[in-house]
Amino acid sequence: MTDLPSRRSIVTGGAACAAAFAFAGGFGPADARSEPKGLRVIAELVAKPGSADDLRNVLVPFAQGSRKEPGCLQYVLLEVQSEPGRFMTYEVWTDRPALDAHMKTPAIQVAGPKLTPLLVKPFTQIFLDIVD
Repeated sequence: MTDLPSRRSIVTGGAACAAAFAFAGGFGPADARSEPKGLRVIAELVAKPGSADDLRNVLVPFAQGSRKEPGCLQYVLLEVQSEPGRFMTYEVWTDRPALDAHMKTPAIQVAGPKLTPLLVKPFTQIFLDIVD
């Protein structure tokens, strides 16, 4: 059995991904006052050993479709370089009702049953506020 990363490393890794993306120009100027308002979310999905490609094949079209949904301001699918099969999304939604609507779309209803057998654990979501 492989060792899973600790919760602390997951949270730290997710926050690091979001921060790196934001300050690498993903949102324009790094000044938080210029950032668009919205609900920011990092989700983590970790593939079972041998399932990384299958999970990627589900997540890529799902991410592409999510970007077109009402209320989606940003949806980025990331894969941890040092841990193939460990995916994170960085999402910005206009508000909680937009995210709630996303979680009830036909696309997520179709993707959910495909994800379950591919994941080592249920996906997690971390909700973020801009501090500065």
